[in-house]
Amino acid sequence: MIKIKLSYEEKGNGETIILVHSYLWDRNMWNGQVDLLSKKYHCISIDLPSHGKETALLDENYSLKNLAEDIKVLIDEKGIKEYHYIGLSVGGMLIPYLYETDAEKIKSLIMMDSYSGAESPQKKALYFQMLDTIDQIKTIPPAMAEQIANMFFAKEKCNNENIHYANFIKRLENFEQEKIKDIVILGKAIFGREDKLETLSEIKCPLYFIVGNEDEPRPPKESIEMSKLVDGSTYIEVPEAGHISNIDSEIFVNGKFEEIFF
Repeated sequence: MIKIKLSYEEKGNGETIILVHSYLWDRNMWNGQVDLLSKKYHCISIDLPSHGKETALLDENYSLKNLAEDIKVLIDEKGIKEYHYIGLSVGGMLIPYLYETDAEKIKSLIMMDSYSGAESPQKKALYFQMLDTIDQIKTIPPAMAEQIANMFFAKEKCNNENIHYANFIKRLENFEQEKIKDIVILGKAIFGREDKLETLSEIKCPLYFIVGNEDEPRPPKESIEMSKLVDGSTYIEVPEAGHISNIDSEIFVNGKFEEIFF
């Protein structure tokens, strides 16, 4: 398996915080949090393969374990000895894999709007069908782009007056054709993932589960389930927020980050 070079952005000085965004977004999803955290910390926000400016050309069998390994390579190459980690959606799904190989370096973990269990057969079938359509037509059509966007935001924020919603739909509709193959491969790795709930129970560092109260793809009950598996973990529910809780309720999430990191 060829190691993938990941694009990233750094800001600030101090202890390192690694941030990994949701599927179909890019590292700019974290701008509101990086602006806050970089006042005290060295923030590295990483793009998922082919989600930033680069095209990764992923192997058909690329997995979440491979992605975690590629992130670890970046961390090691930068000579980082310790770090905090924040992951949303697929970013959070990487936590068990990173912990299995990098536990001695990890100081704390925040899993946002995510789930370490396997996808349900019904959801997996739905998502794979959507991915197969995207793969066949080499684009995300407008109707599907709106359908996807509606899964990410709280219901009252699914309108074009919400600049984040409008810009996300434009992003989906305008994915470069050469990146579509990688988008599909990574999507199938995400929705066809293995069950890693057992690994969560082995985590010894501080672990926070944060989830939007209106998160449709990853509802609060999943984060509650995971929090019960980890002694001493913290569960936080974000009001008026969907799957992208850090954007839907930025002020609330940033307030929680201030409590955790400052």
